[in-house]
Amino acid sequence: MSKTIFLKKVFWIYTVLLFSCSPIYHGLSEKSFFNPSVQPNELGNEIENWEDGSRINGENNEFEWWYFDAELEDGSVIVVYFYRVHLFFDRYFIGFNLSSPSGDNFFKLKYFDKTDVSFSKDSCNVIMSRNHIIGNLKNYSIRIDPGDFDGIGFEIQLKSIVDPYRPQDGIIKTGNEYFAWLAAVPYGLINGELFLEDQKFPISGYGYHDHNWGNTPLQKLFKGWTWFRGHAKGYTIIAAELNVVKERGGYDIPILFIADSSGHLLNMYGEDALYTKKLRLIENLYPKKNEPQFYDIKFLTENNYLVSIKSDSIIDNSYLFKRMGIPAPIRWIFAVSKIDPFYTRFSSKLSFRTKKNKIINGSGILEIMDLH
Repeated sequence: MSKTIFLKKVFWIYTVLLFSCSPIYHGLSEKSFFNPSVQPNELGNEIENWEDGSRINGENNEFEWWYFDAELEDGSVIVVYFYRVHLFFDRYFIGFNLSSPSGDNFFKLKYFDKTDVSFSKDSCNVIMSRNHIIGNLKNYSIRIDPGDFDGIGFEIQLKSIVDPYRPQDGIIKTGNEYFAWLAAVPYGLINGELFLEDQKFPISGYGYHDHNWGNTPLQKLFKGWTWFRGHAKGYTIIAAELNVVKERGGYDIPILFIADSSGHLLNMYGEDALYTKKLRLIENLYPKKNEPQFYDIKFLTENNYLVSIKSDSIIDNSYLFKRMGIPAPIRWIFAVSKIDPFYTRFSSKLSFRTKKNKIINGSGILEIMDLH
């Protein structure tokens, strides 16, 4: 083959990929608008055990993950997620991140064969080889086997002290496509062991567990989101802003949940009486052509609750295509097409003003997902 013919072939392949990347990533089908006033709301307030079991059937485009994080007494942070995705073919993997106050950071993705994984419909019972998350909305066992993660792992018992939460049915839907979320353990106590090489160390602290699933790639519904979970002297707070793509209506969907030992105090979802404000533009962390992102976010309600979140300490910042193992040439073509999704997680400071104007300080974890 002559050099000229070879270059023409390369140019043709590049052109096809360049002009097809955006439609493939963002979707080709006709898109229905998100309507905040007609979201599913049939399950009632009582959350049942099956809701944390597997909610999908493994059909094409379906995905699901069970997430857990913990803040340890020494300031270390553990994040782990058990993930299944059914897009073109079935993939099963665990992401595990351990960060210390000194700045040491460990992360690894581990993939598993279909024959090594199992899921239950009646409760949370997720097994991937020698790793698992098993529980019943009150008590959970989470294990990460050090043999799968370069000698680092843990075995933790999580005991919930705040009842589970979902906004309405937990489903954000446009037409037949949806994304869903259940905070199975908004706040709990953790005890267990951390495995480092051949040594074991007792650990304790506070934990959180949620469950997500859907039937369409997230970037077809959302530009991204900002999500936070934290605790402040007896108060548990979950706050989020989901940014719907303009083809679906371009809504910003605010969510705010506040609870204490007496129960749920506030549950607001997509309401006009809930306002958000973002501050301190993040610079030099993302490509300049990306959506602007901010370190801080505030949530204000008409009945005087104010949640202020400040984030400076980065736990994890990842270019998602690189983390997923997509080859560098394909990542470059996506970047040229202005598609470069990022995921960032921060250790954050929390300030909470009650309805009676009392200020309470705490801490938590903020994540920014930039899907476009």
